[in-house]
Amino acid sequence: GAVDARTMGCTASAPAKVSSRKIISARFVREWRLPADYDANAEGESSADGASPTPLPRTVADADRAREGFWDTCATYGGDEQVWGALRQACDGKQDEESAASARAALAMMLSSCAEDLSECYDERGVKYELPVYVRAYPADGV
Repeated sequence: GAVDARTMGCTASAPAKVSSRKIISARFVREWRLPADYDANAEGESSADGASPTPLPRTVADADRAREGFWDTCATYGGDEQVWGALRQACDGKQDEESAASARAALAMMLSSCAEDLSECYDERGVKYELPVYVRAYPADGV
């Protein structure tokens, strides 16, 4: 059967549309400003199709499972696999400074513009990549 992107935690990439987030040229991003954490009790992020928000993972273990599910399926919804891989590397908080700088440089070459928190990015073809908050941070009170 069909796979629902909302249940997999993946947001489909799509041609660029108007956004309410501040989007800047990826060439000018010196450092990604990933969120330090998120409120697991807050309502999840709404999907592009306007469906009900998916609940956010409440624990670190749940966030890890949701992250793996996201990264395992994100490329099947469109976009470039190399961009998805570079986004994953940029969101991985387990890097030393040299690896993080290398990930930023590689990603800046693949993207035309993005939000500083990597919540929304566009590649050179105008394809939109959206990253849910649980991919970019962990729950504030997660156990």
